[in-house]
Amino acid sequence: MYIFIVNKKNTSIDDGSNILSLEIENGEAIARFRGSLLTLFGEPNYKTSDAENAFQYSITAIDKIGNSCVFSIYQGPSGLGIEGKEDDDSVLQAVQFFVKHVTEVVPADFDEKLVYGDTGSTIEYGCKNGVCYYIESSPITSIKNDKHRLPDLTTPQWNEINEIDFTGVKDPNDSWFWKEDLLHSSTIHFPSIRDLMRKDLSLIVGKPIGLDEVKRIGHEEGFNTEFDAGKPEMALNALAEVWAWKTTAGKTSQKRRLDCSSFAWTISRAVYGFYGGNLNKNHALANALYEEHEDRISSQEDTLRFFYALLNLFKFKRLKG
Repeated sequence: MYIFIVNKKNTSIDDGSNILSLEIENGEAIARFRGSLLTLFGEPNYKTSDAENAFQYSITAIDKIGNSCVFSIYQGPSGLGIEGKEDDDSVLQAVQFFVKHVTEVVPADFDEKLVYGDTGSTIEYGCKNGVCYYIESSPITSIKNDKHRLPDLTTPQWNEINEIDFTGVKDPNDSWFWKEDLLHSSTIHFPSIRDLMRKDLSLIVGKPIGLDEVKRIGHEEGFNTEFDAGKPEMALNALAEVWAWKTTAGKTSQKRRLDCSSFAWTISRAVYGFYGGNLNKNHALANALYEEHEDRISSQEDTLRFFYALLNLFKFKRLKG
């Protein structure tokens, strides 16, 4: 049994770290948890409209013999989490009891609107008379056809794609990726963009690059490049991330890294239909570009024009081999 008290000021936690990520499966449950915190403790120590830093409570837990510990409950980039002193079983026990206690309480009425600063997407969530809601909205992104029309291919671009030939490469372990054309399931001409990226990366490693090398380079450059034959869309995502990062001009920065990932996810969506939202504004523009033209991409030429339109949108300039 514990008593929980809100600290009037945020209390610094020495050696503090995230000790528990609340595995709440849907937005309504997040709203309910915040509403229940309001019922128990009133307004948080602070709150903002930033979706990645929405609120925080600083809590002191006191057990039945008077021992106490401090932790914080917050809503951050990864959702709801609890920060406390790491490797302290007494804190973890108090936190687990705290979570159970909060989930058993009827939520208070509230309504909050949060904004993701990099994408403009919003979340409106809250509770009313015990019923909770969670509504996500993305900004309507318009693309002017005169600015973002698919560019015509140049003669060198056509010649380059026609000269690429990896048919003599065996790829015994990666045939599920390098030898698959997907022409039966996608209107995107997958082999053209895959082999174009493979060609550029092969020039870097000095031989036809395989997926092991793609994975290795991705790890070295700080990308999450985990995939296998059961997740071919993630293999394409890794290839496109590494290709954009290593073979296009640009200074190393977090923005460029995010653009490389956004480019890769857009390519994966076009080929596999894999869509999970937008990472930044450029990603939103890229997805809007695809949605504008997806019904008209039905050939190798259309695919390459779309590919080069994406490069223009992200301002990726291919390095000369």
